[in-house]
Amino acid sequence: MMDEKVLLTPRARQALRLFGEGRSCAQAVLMAYGDLAGLTPEQAALLAVGLGGGMGRLRLTCGAFTAAALLAGAITDPEHGGDEDRRVEVYTRVQAMHDDMVARVGTVSCGELLGRTREVPVPEKRTPEYYRNRPCARVVLAACGVLEQELLQR
Repeated sequence: MMDEKVLLTPRARQALRLFGEGRSCAQAVLMAYGDLAGLTPEQAALLAVGLGGGMGRLRLTCGAFTAAALLAGAITDPEHGGDEDRRVEVYTRVQAMHDDMVARVGTVSCGELLGRTREVPVPEKRTPEYYRNRPCARVVLAACGVLEQELLQR
């Protein structure tokens, strides 16, 4: 079910690099695309830090997808993201992004992607085995693909 045909854009490459350097899935995606919302990489990292591990390792909604959803307002209309009409537009976009993400990876549930439930709040050491045994890099790439698709439609 994983979409392996995602074009590796410069932003997708950056997100994969950031994830490989130890950033969370959410940080990697938000840092790679955060400039669309006027964020510096440092601001994006700070905003996304609690979203990793399906929100603080609760294994709820995937952090990579949550970061993509955070960017939906900036993609839709960065000047008017807060008014009611724009919220409807953003919610519609997030629902479409959700459906696209599910089509690519099967779910947006971190716990289902990893086969895990809530865990202690201490992240695991990033070792070669860690990266080998997790789908997270492919999920980061899928979230980037969802964002790239939305950018093309903008």
